[in-house]
Amino acid sequence: MFIRKFKALPTYILFILLSWGCTKIDTTDLGANLLPVVDNIHTFDTSLIVVANNIDPFVCDSVYRSDLHGLGIIPNDPYFGKTTGRIYCELKPLTFPFTFPKSDAGMLVIDSAVLVLNYSHTYGDTLLPQKAQVFQLTDLFDADSTYTTCNVFNYDNSILLGEQTFIPARLADSVHGFRENAKNELRIKLSNSFAQGFLTDSALIFKSNTTFKNYFKGFAVITDSIFGGNAINYFDLTSTGTRVSFYIRTTLSAVKDTSIIDFSFSDSSEHGNSIVHERLASEINGHLSRPATGDSLLYIQTAPGSYVQLKIPGLAGFPNTVIHRAELIVDEAYPTPSDPFLTTPNFLYLDQDTSSSVSAHVPIPCDFSIQSQQPNYSYFGGARKRINDGNGTISQYVFNISRYVQSIVTRKNENATLRLQAPYAIVNQTSYTDRCNQLIPAFIFPLNNIAEGGVRLNGTNNTPQRIRLHIIYSAL
Repeated sequence: MFIRKFKALPTYILFILLSWGCTKIDTTDLGANLLPVVDNIHTFDTSLIVVANNIDPFVCDSVYRSDLHGLGIIPNDPYFGKTTGRIYCELKPLTFPFTFPKSDAGMLVIDSAVLVLNYSHTYGDTLLPQKAQVFQLTDLFDADSTYTTCNVFNYDNSILLGEQTFIPARLADSVHGFRENAKNELRIKLSNSFAQGFLTDSALIFKSNTTFKNYFKGFAVITDSIFGGNAINYFDLTSTGTRVSFYIRTTLSAVKDTSIIDFSFSDSSEHGNSIVHERLASEINGHLSRPATGDSLLYIQTAPGSYVQLKIPGLAGFPNTVIHRAELIVDEAYPTPSDPFLTTPNFLYLDQDTSSSVSAHVPIPCDFSIQSQQPNYSYFGGARKRINDGNGTISQYVFNISRYVQSIVTRKNENATLRLQAPYAIVNQTSYTDRCNQLIPAFIFPLNNIAEGGVRLNGTNNTPQRIRLHIIYSAL
């Protein structure tokens, strides 16, 4: 099991261009403007048909401590249906045993208690109100488990600990509370009777981490689906801004003197983030039959979601030539969604299906490499571009697989089945050397945030914007 050390980067990733192990000299390393002119005498270009099929598997993605956690509801995405995100977490003292300021808990009373989640950003409609509700977990966290998006925790819905209606766009506003000035916070007031129990029973609760977990298993933070909303909001549990704050005072003082005690997301705190998709009557349901000729429209939802399987049969008989450039080009289908808030993924990622017992998928041979945990996106591609296709502005994704194609046409290497997806992290389970003698180490690298984005793409059809492999080449 790898420990993920980096937070997902929603808008950019450091791009690094690396050296390669293949013997072919790729002139495009110096820039696409140095490609030879296509004169149809010495240099030619062609576009090969890509047979593409939608795959909508039941996927469970691990959620790590440093990941942004998604909370909210998108009730009716026309492409993908309904998505619900819930957050589960423990907030506790940093060390045990723990005591409140006064040794006699009977001298302390709760003025108020607030659950605070540190806000990052929102995917979806930031102006439509949502309602967050807090309940007590009935499921106990297992310290030895890494929970996935499929782990839906049970909670006691008979006792509402607190709730807060909010507009996502306003979560970034400054908050001026008692002895604090902050911003980027979702603040949910908790019931005083619930909070008072931590004081009343403190002598028993805070002896150890075990006694605390037995008393209180953690918070379940959900979105009230009946109230509505159309967004997934992202929160950083590891931030010092995420906490439960107890505002307390002593009954011995004639003057009301309130102090603050914070329980944070400590090193021993556990967490979970369930992401549930319900396809309902969404468009993707009509494009899952996997026709031999390929799907006309492709649907990719950011993990945990759908992906596309690709085959390029024309490469098998392609003549041995010098490949100057081979680009897989994927265009968003026009018209784009009527809901402008449901944006396309920041990154798509292309990898190879394999029959290996070690991993079902590996990075594209020859054209993908990493160094110091950084993928070579500046060469390989996959970042979203905004272009005008003649109808309007769309998203486009382009992948440079020139060396991979060269290895097929020259050395007759495997013309593999490929996978196009929008993962929240790129994962390679074990190190190995690819067919161009590149060492590919084991790694995990963040790409998109969980469940952030979805796109409908042109598939295998007869339009100029179809998914295609564009090749510029010269005869030997």
